[in-house]
Order: sequence, then C-alpha cells, then structure tokens
Amino acid sequence: MLPNVYFFVKDTEGRFMRMNQALLQAIGFRHETEVLGFTDADFFSPFLAQGYREEDRWIASHNKVVRDKIWFVPNSKGFLVCYLCSKAPLHDRAGRVIGIAGVMRDARSAGAIIGPYEDLKPAVDYLNSHFNESITIESVAAMVHLSTSQFQRRFRALFQTSPIQYLLQLRIDSACQQLQRTDDSLGSIAMENGFYDQSVFCRQFQKRVGLTPRQYRTRFGKNAKWKPSP
Repeated sequence: MLPNVYFFVKDTEGRFMRMNQALLQAIGFRHETEVLGFTDADFFSPFLAQGYREEDRWIASHNKVVRDKIWFVPNSKGFLVCYLCSKAPLHDRAGRVIGIAGVMRDARSAGAIIGPYEDLKPAVDYLNSHFNESITIESVAAMVHLSTSQFQRRFRALFQTSPIQYLLQLRIDSACQQLQRTDDSLGSIAMENGFYDQSVFCRQFQKRVGLTPRQYRTRFGKNAKWKPSP
C-alpha cells in the first residue's frame, strides 16, 4: 500500500465502486463494503458533495483529466483536510466513459507542487481553527503579509472561491456535523459556529444546503432512518 495516497473509483452516477484502505480510514470507515454503491452525498455535507459531483460530471462529459487540484475533504472527526487531487475518466472497450478514477495526496506531503498553498497556509490554518470566531479578512491577509486585495486574488486562484465564502463553508459544514450528531438547539449551533443571529444562520444554511437546518436534521440526524455507520 502506498503511503499518503488515497484512491477511489466512481461510476457515472457518482457511486463509489472502489476505495483503498487509506481513504476509508481517513473518512472514518473500516471496510470497503461500507461505501460501495453510495455517493458523496451519503457521507458529506450537501455543499461539499455538490462540488465533488459537479467536477466529476465535468470530467465525464468532457472526457478530460484534472490534475493536482486542491480539494478539502472531511476526516473521520468532521474536520476539513486539504488534499491535492487528480481525476481521470475511465472507458469501456468501445471508448465510452463509464466512470472516473481519482487519486488524492495529503497537501502536507505534496512537496513543491503545493507551493502556492504553503504560502497561504498560515491564513488557511487560522480560518480552519478559528472559523467560529469574529474574523476580518484584513487581519487574516496580514498573517501572510499581503494586502486584502492581493490575498483575495491569490486565495480565489488557489481555491476557486473567496475567503469569505470559504469561511462560510467551514461554518456551514461544522453546523451540518452538529445537526447530524447532536440534539443541540439551532440557536446554540448558530452561536457555536460563528453566526450570532439564528435567523441569519437559517437563511445562509438553506441557501447553501438547500434544506432548512430542521429539515437537514430530520433527514440526516442521528435519529434518521439511515446513516452511514463508521
């Protein structure tokens, strides 16, 4: 088994067909049978799953390879981990696309390829660990000795999103984890994830996830009829 290499295969519907042991362990599973036939939407928040799925569809429809793109994937504890990901279409004997294969590497082991990420790493690490606090982009930009506009341009070029949207993604994804695993009140979850107004939290959550927090808990919470068993 190759160290720090995470491998998966999906069909054209996004269902996992293969997954190596390293990736299984990283996302909180023990056996490949626990993930086969399921999709990203079964394991990750709708916001993250939608991004993964959109890229998979683009690869399949354009029959193109995507190399060394940065993706964040939750680990078994729900924390986002930065990976360098490459994906390629898979074909049958007639040349038709029948799925995709992906290989991910932990950004920490990616070496010089991940240089632009390393330049922003102090800021990204701060956002990851302090997302539930009051944060200004100006103060985060100063951590990597950039002006606000420079930081925003470089961040968007690297992650295909703005720092503000990334921060909101962290907050929403953390809220999803709490809605799945706890009975905490919506007000408490809003406060613990940096939303100081429950109504703002509910609006932002529904906008990005497509469900209200209550609907999400009913569908994916610990009392739902089905959930993946780590």
